[in-house]
Order: sequence, then structure tokens, then C-alpha cells
Amino acid sequence: MLIKICGITREQDAEVAIEAGADALGFVFEPRSPRHLLNYPGWQAWVSNLRGVLRVLVIADPANLPAEWHLFDALQCNLPEGVAPDALCASLPPLPLWLALRIRPSDTPESVLTVMRTFAPLAERFILDTYHPDLPGGTGETHDWERARRICAKSPRPVLLAGGLTPENVADAIQQVQPDGVDVSSGVEASPGIKDAEKVRQFIRTVREPPRI
Repeated sequence: MLIKICGITREQDAEVAIEAGADALGFVFEPRSPRHLLNYPGWQAWVSNLRGVLRVLVIADPANLPAEWHLFDALQCNLPEGVAPDALCASLPPLPLWLALRIRPSDTPESVLTVMRTFAPLAERFILDTYHPDLPGGTGETHDWERARRICAKSPRPVLLAGGLTPENVADAIQQVQPDGVDVSSGVEASPGIKDAEKVRQFIRTVREPPRI
């Protein structure tokens, strides 16, 4: 079960997550987000020195790709509406792609799976997140876990479940959805962009605990 702690803006938060057992850390480059890493000077030095964890560059739009993309191990990008696989590939750097699909209430499992099959040749992983008209991610809102379960069961690539996860609900989410990993941001924060160390530890402990019988 891969654990990604997203929206990291401080070195001490990264260190807490790594020590607690996170597999991946997400670093957001999106001007609309309070977790926009360009608002935190000096990040290049400590991000480049992180060890023992995947550093995931998170963007909502390829236009926001930072010049320092080479400091990262993978790229997470929201799927732009109406884009073809070739066009998306041409707009992104040569990093393993984690493609985020923002699930609308009207989406069906089969419609999402059709998109997954189309983009599977490009994507290393998919992320199922909650759609919000004004936010690119980090909404703190869950989506339909039964629908997510049906998507995960047939996905052509590993799937991370995101959207409204917290230390309190992540065990139920895993039990119901059976994803390959989980992705949390606002659910382990003290305030936007600032992680709560105990929530981070509790979230990771809960994910790593043996499943309830």
C-alpha cells in the first residue's frame, strides 16, 4: 500500500512524513493553492536533499511546470479536458506520470475506465480525486467510494485513492475501495500548507496496521 503525503511546503514536515514511513511526498506547483511551493523560498535546497522517498511534482496544468522539474522523481498532473494522449505527452517532461482523474458526480465507472485505458500507455499510476469547480485538488472532500472500488478493480494501472482522506476514515476507505495506495493532503494539516505531525503519524500508522477481520 503506497502512502503519499501531498502538499509538503516545509522541510520539517517532509522529515516527519519520511520518518513515519511515507513512500512519496507531493510538492504542489499551482498558483491557486495555499500549498504552492514557489511561495516558500529556499525549497530547492531541502527538496533536492531528501532521501528514502519519492518526490512527486504536482501540477494542475502543464503551463505551471517549474524549471526545477529535474529535482523530482515523478510528475502528477490533472488530466486536462479534451486532450489527446500524444498532446499530453508532448507537453510534459520525461518523468514517470501519475495521472490524476477528478471524479464528477455524473461520472460512471465505465466512463472513467475508458479514460484510463486511453491514457494507460502514458501513466505509471492513476489518482482518483474529487472534482471541484474552483480547486485543482486538496479539496478535503470525499467522493463515491463504491464507484471508486469498481474503478480500482478494473483499472489497467495501480490506483491511489485521494479526496477527503483523514486518519479517522482511511481504514474504512481502504477496506471498501481496495486501492493500491492512498494520497492525503488537507486531512493531515494543522492549517493550509502546514502539516500536523501527529496527524501524519496517525494516518500512516492506520494505513500500515493489519486489516480488521
